Order: sequence, then C-alpha cells, then structure tokens
Amino acid sequence: MDILIIIIQTLCIFLVAPLFHGIGRMMAARFQSRSGPSGPFQTWRDIKKLFERSETLPGQSSWFFRSAPWMIFAIAGTLAAVIPAVATSASFGMVSDLFVIVYLMALLRFVFGVAAIDTGSPFAGLSAGREQLLSLFVEPTFVLSLLVVVILSGGTTNLVEIRQLVESGQINYMTPSFILAAIAFLWAVYAETGKKPYDMAEAEQELQEGLLSEYSGKRLALCKVALLVKQCAMAGLFISIFCPWPYVHNPFIALVFFLVKLCIFFILTAYIEHFSSRFTILRIKASAMGAFSISFAALILLIVGRLG
Repeated sequence: MDILIIIIQTLCIFLVAPLFHGIGRMMAARFQSRSGPSGPFQTWRDIKKLFERSETLPGQSSWFFRSAPWMIFAIAGTLAAVIPAVATSASFGMVSDLFVIVYLMALLRFVFGVAAIDTGSPFAGLSAGREQLLSLFVEPTFVLSLLVVVILSGGTTNLVEIRQLVESGQINYMTPSFILAAIAFLWAVYAETGKKPYDMAEAEQELQEGLLSEYSGKRLALCKVALLVKQCAMAGLFISIFCPWPYVHNPFIALVFFLVKLCIFFILTAYIEHFSSRFTILRIKASAMGAFSISFAALILLIVGRLG
C-alpha cells in the first residue's frame, strides 16, 4: 500500500507541476494586462512540443551532458517521492529522511552545474557558477531551519516522525523557535522557485536560463519538467513539515488537501512575483543574510530555552 501511495503521489506531482506553472503564467498576464497563455495547460503543450522537436548537441560535450537531463529528471522524481506528503507509515519513514532530501538537492545542483560546464559555452559556465553561488545563499538557511525542527523533535531526522509530532501538537507555533524556523525555511523555499525578486526564468537570455542554453528537444523538456517538479517538491516539504493539517486517515483525501495547499502556495508566489522588483546579486545576498539570521536566532532561542 505504501508503494502504491508513493507512486500516486509522485505521478500527481509530475502532472500538476506544469499545471501550476501555467496558472502562474496566466496570473502574470492578467496583472500585466496582456493576453498571455491560452489556458493553464499551456506549459504542458510547450513541453509536448519540445518532445516532438529534433535535438542539437554541442560537439565538444561528453556523455555527461547527454545523460544529465535523465539524471536530473530521476533526482527530481525521487525528491517528489520521498516527501511525507501522504504516506506517513513507519516503513515509509525509512526513506523519508532529512539527509536524503539534503543530499538529493545537492546532487541535483551538482549534476546541473557540471552539465552546463561540460558544454564549453562561456554563457552556460557563467550561469553554472551563479547557480552554485545562489546555493551558498539558500542552503545554509535551509539546513539550519531544519536543524531547529530536528532538535525540537528529539533529534530524529525521520520526516514522517517530525510530521506526526507537528500534527499531534507536540511541536506547534506556540514555540518561538519553530515560528522563526518556519519563516526562514519559507524564504529558502521561495528562493528555490526561481521567481522574482530572486530570479526571472521567463527571460531566456538571463543567466538563470543559461544552464539550459545548450539543450534542445526532449532533453530540454526533461530538464524543464524536472525543475518544475523540484519546485513542487520543495514547497511540498514546507507544507508537510510546517503545515501538515488537517490530519485525515484516508491517503487519497490527504493527497487532495496536499495538492490544494500546493496550488495556494503557487498562487501566492505569483502575487509576490508581480509586486516585486528583481534584486541584484548584492540585494539577494543581503536578503539571504537576513533569512539566515532568522534561522540562527531560532536556533539560539531553542538552545537558551533548553538550557534555561
């Protein structure tokens, strides 16, 4: 039963990730008083067109560049599978672990960066360097926020157990350190979505899209789907740990609640993106330092509270 639930959860995330992206594109068009895409399934249609197109590959690239889209796609799928969004049994907790999430994120960035450098394109290489720089801003806040939750949970890194503790109220928002950890973690999740004010992926000439500049056809489609799934997985991780309510026994009803909360998250990000101006790298650094300070303050409050 757990395997079936994991498969259904993963498939649903793969199906709705482009849909939520299409909804965000429609909202952005409305905000800017233009026609925009023809319906929320426009992203799916774009991906279908990419799968039907021919490919061109850089002559100097190695097997790694050609295999990277499949690896990125598999890593994103694994991320979507190990999130404790629906399956919350003890057996599922063996794979739904904090270290699994952290290492999968690091592996995805590594594969993406090496594939971009392997092309020999200066533009792709510069974009890969910028991607690794952004990871230095985001990941410390991400890890430190989760460390606070791990300490509150008694030292367990099992995400299923952490979710159950939050659902039961043993860890709740009456604890100041948990509130601060949630705020900092939410910032890290939003920064990972690649939206303004931190990035603007819609502009193909931007450095953020330089990682994909040498891909075309089905490999480009695989990369785009993988990145959208990664965004949903990161948002799903925040929902599963910090907003797991309401608790329902039926896994299929729980999946519906999870997808509704995911949709609300991406609708809110569309609003934030519209009313934000894009940050320079220095402002991103300042914002990251602020988020890291919040997560560090959460850790200090927790330690002081335990010592007191």
